[in-house]
Amino acid sequence: MAALPEPFFWREPHFSDVTAVAELEALVFPDPWPPALFATEVGQPERFQRLVLAPSGELAAYLFACWQVDELHILKVATHPRFQGMGLATALLTAAQEEAERRHGAGLILEVRVSNRRAIELYRHLGYHVVGRRPRYYQNGEDALVMYRKVRPTILQRLGLT
Repeated sequence: MAALPEPFFWREPHFSDVTAVAELEALVFPDPWPPALFATEVGQPERFQRLVLAPSGELAAYLFACWQVDELHILKVATHPRFQGMGLATALLTAAQEEAERRHGAGLILEVRVSNRRAIELYRHLGYHVVGRRPRYYQNGEDALVMYRKVRPTILQRLGLT
């Protein structure tokens, strides 16, 4: 599995984590998901979810993703401001990529605010590229970039037809 910086550790979320996840969500996003939405995601099939915890047990980062046909859709990824720049988001996104590879997925897809330059650069560094734009996607009217990272070649590429 993807390397996580020492001494952090990760695990799947539990219902008892929803409050902490929602609090971090509200801290880092201008239009946060409500706690009830996270509660509906925890434990559902066809999901990939990880929490990164500091040695103290404090929530440092999280990733929530769901399978949509053969693509893993990254729904949410966030790092607490105190822990940014330590490689936690990179480790989470790498773990999601490994899960997509393990399950023979075609790729990973996500949306990101056009103003979130730091996240866009991280995604590009990890092999994502812009494949579209969703106008007025966010509550404040800001557009989202749709970014995609291919995991395996398409059937046409495997047959040498592209």
